[in-house]
Amino acid sequence: MAFTAEKEALVVNSWNAIKADAAELGLKFFLRIFEITPSSSGLFPFLRDTSTCEAAVQLRKLGRVIVKETTIKHLGATHAKAGITSEHFELMRYALLETIREAVPYMWSPKMRNAWAESYDQLVEAIKKEMRSVGKYEFAPEARYTKEEESLVVESWDIIKQDAAALGLKFFMRIFEIAPSSSGLFSFLRNSDVPIGQNPKLKRHAMTVFSMTCDSAVQLQRIGKVIVRDTTIRKLGATHLKAGVSNEHFEVMKYALLETIKEAVPHMWSDKMREAWGKAYDKLVAAIKEEMKPIPRALQATGFTGAEEDFVLGSWNVMKENAGTLGLNFFLKIFEIAPSASSLFSFLRDSRVSLAQNPKLRRHAMAVFSMTCDSAVQLHTLGKVMVKDTTLTKLGQVHSMAGITQEHFEVMRFALLDTIKEAVPHMWCPEMRNAWAKAYDKSTEAIQEEMKTPADSTIVKYRLSSPNFTAEKEALVHDSWNAMQKDSPNLGLKFFLRIFEIAPSTIGLFSFLRNADVPLHKNPKLKRHAMIVFSMTCDSATQLRRAGKVVVKETTLQKLGNTHFKAGVMTEHFELTRNSNHLNIHSPNKITQRKKTLITKAIKRVHNYKHQKVRN
Repeated sequence: MAFTAEKEALVVNSWNAIKADAAELGLKFFLRIFEITPSSSGLFPFLRDTSTCEAAVQLRKLGRVIVKETTIKHLGATHAKAGITSEHFELMRYALLETIREAVPYMWSPKMRNAWAESYDQLVEAIKKEMRSVGKYEFAPEARYTKEEESLVVESWDIIKQDAAALGLKFFMRIFEIAPSSSGLFSFLRNSDVPIGQNPKLKRHAMTVFSMTCDSAVQLQRIGKVIVRDTTIRKLGATHLKAGVSNEHFEVMKYALLETIKEAVPHMWSDKMREAWGKAYDKLVAAIKEEMKPIPRALQATGFTGAEEDFVLGSWNVMKENAGTLGLNFFLKIFEIAPSASSLFSFLRDSRVSLAQNPKLRRHAMAVFSMTCDSAVQLHTLGKVMVKDTTLTKLGQVHSMAGITQEHFEVMRFALLDTIKEAVPHMWCPEMRNAWAKAYDKSTEAIQEEMKTPADSTIVKYRLSSPNFTAEKEALVHDSWNAMQKDSPNLGLKFFLRIFEIAPSTIGLFSFLRNADVPLHKNPKLKRHAMIVFSMTCDSATQLRRAGKVVVKETTLQKLGNTHFKAGVMTEHFELTRNSNHLNIHSPNKITQRKKTLITKAIKRVHNYKHQKVRN
C-alpha cells in the first residue's frame, strides 16, 4: 500500500508537535504496553525510544524504512532474541496510537490514525523479515485471593451482570482493537460477511465468556478453587490449546476485561478493585493453562468440523432423555446382527433372563450409548476424544481382553447409526449420518490405539445334534424361494451390499474388489458372485430336510471351507451374512409374522449347520 503525501503530512505535522516531549511520551508508550501485558516488561532493557516516529516521517521520502543509530537487521536480531511475537507487535501498535492520540487530541482524526498505523505496520514488516524465531513465556505465579477482594468483585458484578450481553461484546471488541489478529482464533468470524460488532455468534459467545469469567471470580474465595458453569476447566483448556491461545492473548484479555469493568462501574473503581479482579482472572487463567496439554496424534479429532458437531449435538439433545431405551435398542440390534457377541459379556452367558429384560444389560447399554454420544458431541470443541467416568486406556484394555475385533466395531457402528436414525427420523439426513459415523470412527480409533495386544477373534463352535428341520419350515423356505428366484441377481447384489454397509472392512475379503475402479453396485464380478452365493444358500435351504444334510450345487463343502479359510473369514463374518440374507427375504404374497419368524429361523438353522460343516 502506497504511503501518500497526505498521510506523510499527517504524520510529519503530529510528530513535529510531539517530538519535543519524546522522552515523556516514550515512557508513557512503554508503560501502556506493560499495563496491557505485564510479562512484556522483561523483554526491553530500555524505556525510551523515538525510532518508530522517525521511521514514519522518512517512510514516504525514502520509500523504505530506515532507523537511526541501528539497522533493521540489528532490530530483527534483537527482537528475535528477546522472543517478540506478532501479539507483542500488535500491543505496541495499539499503545503507540493511543499515546499519540492523547498527545495531540486536537489534531487526531481517523485519517491520522490510519497514517500512523500504516507507517508502524511497514516498520514491523521490515523487522519481521529479519526475525528467525519466536520465544515463549511462563504465566505469572498465582496470588492469594482474600475475602475482602472477593467482596469487591461481588459488589461490582451484582451491578454489571444485568448488562452482561452489552459488556461482553465491548470486552471482545476491545480485544480485537488491541490485537486484530486474535479474531482469527474464532472459526465463526473467519469468513463472515457480517461486521464483527453485529455478528450474532460473537454476541452469544462474548456474553457467555464474560459472564463465565465474572461468575468464576465472585465465588473464588468462598469455594477455594476455580469453578465454571456450563463447561469444565478441562474442556476450556482443550479449546484454548486447539485454538492456539498464547500467554499474550490471555494478557490482552485481562487488560480488556479490567477496562470494560472500569467503564461499567466508574463510581466504584479503585486500585483495590482492579487488583481484586486481576487476581481472580489470573486464577482462572492458571487453571485453564493447567489443562492446556498437548494432544496425542492418535486422539486428535482431525477433520471433525463445527457443522458436524452441531448435527450430532442437536440430535443428542433430543435423544438423551430416552438414553436407557435407546441404549437397549442399540445392543439388541448388535445381538441381532451378531448373536455370538452376547458371549463377550459375562453377565449374559449363563443368564436365564431374556436379553430385553436383563437389568445388567440395560444399565450397561445405557452407559455405553450415553458415553458414545457424549464423546461425539464435544469432539470438535475439545479437539480430541473424551469419555466420562472412565479412561481410553481402560476401555482399550477391556476391549482387548474381551477379544473385540474390527468386525465387532463395524457391527456396533451400523447398529448405532440405525438406532439414531429410528430415534430421530424427522432430523435424519445424509449429513447427520456422516457426522455420527465420523464421530464414532474417531472414538473407535482412540480405543483401538489403547488395544496394545488385540486378541484373536474367538471362533464359536455350534453344537447341533440335528438340524431338526421340519416339513413346515421346509415349506416356508421353499415357497419364499420360489417367489424370489426370478429376482436372484438383484437380491444377491442387495445381499452383499448390505454386508458391506454393516461391515465395510469385509470388502477386503474379495480380491476382485480390492483395487477395482468400478463402484460396488456396478461391479460385474460382484454381481455374478453375489447371485451365485445367494442362490446357493437358498437352494441348500430348500432341500435340507429331504436330503438330511447340507447339499450345495456346482461345488463342495470342502472347497467352500478351504476358500473361506484362505480368505480369513471368521464367525463374525458368517453372522453378518446371515443377518443380511434373512433381511432380504420377501414375497409378493402377504406373509404373517409367524411365517416370517419361521422363515428366518429356518435360514438361520441352515446357515449355522453349514457353518459347522465348513469349520469341521
